[in-house]
Amino acid sequence: MSAPLLWFLLGLVFLFVELMAPTLVLIFFSAGAWVTACAALLDIPPDWQLVLFILVSLLTLLLLRRHLRAVFGGRARRAADADADAQGGHAPDHPLTGRVGVVSKTLRPGEVGEVSIDGSFWRAVAETEIHAGRAVRVLGARPGDALLLRVDAAE
Repeated sequence: MSAPLLWFLLGLVFLFVELMAPTLVLIFFSAGAWVTACAALLDIPPDWQLVLFILVSLLTLLLLRRHLRAVFGGRARRAADADADAQGGHAPDHPLTGRVGVVSKTLRPGEVGEVSIDGSFWRAVAETEIHAGRAVRVLGARPGDALLLRVDAAE
């Protein structure tokens, strides 16, 4: 089996494991393996391939992980919203505000439950108890967590 193919398959393995347990670490090793696969096509010696794999993996991990975690964790949008508020603007509502969904895990005050909106499941909180199967309307996201919806019973 050729070195480029081995590096490519190793990248696929890292990607598959990352998708199974999303830690946002192994994706960078996947990128390092794929860059090394391209370099291996140029007949770079195996020891330099290993050095390249380590360098690319660690550099992408150190340079991109924090930014990507902010983007996928909703913190990048919160920072933009805070900037808008500081300049006298109004922070935009959550994209699901006003939408109607169905409770899939009972919502109790002070606890996180779950709602389904168009087939997607979202973590949600409510000020009153709402049982599974009831319709709810999205009021917006909880301040500080764009992935946690505030909901109320729909009429």
